[in-house]
Amino acid sequence: MTDERWLDLVEAAEGGHVTQGTMFGSKGLRTGTKFFAIWWHEQLVVKLPPARLTELVEAGDGQPFEPMEGRRMNGWLVVAPAADWDELVGEARTHVEAQQR
Repeated sequence: MTDERWLDLVEAAEGGHVTQGTMFGSKGLRTGTKFFAIWWHEQLVVKLPPARLTELVEAGDGQPFEPMEGRRMNGWLVVAPAADWDELVGEARTHVEAQQR
């Protein structure tokens, strides 16, 4: 994976309520004050509902996010390189926006 793929996602998503910020020392996208996607150690990480996260893990499209070994962050998924990044970033944004209402 390359930073170029992340930069394309940022360009497509940024604007309106979506801004860039830093989370865990990594670049991220947030809507309002809540992050929905981060670029962590050359990997895309998105925030999704628990059932959707489980579905994607079972399908092989990602794995639960553990910023420190054994410390899983609820709702966060490290997206597999072959998964549809654009779709998952959109889902993550919608999910996080709905939580803020």
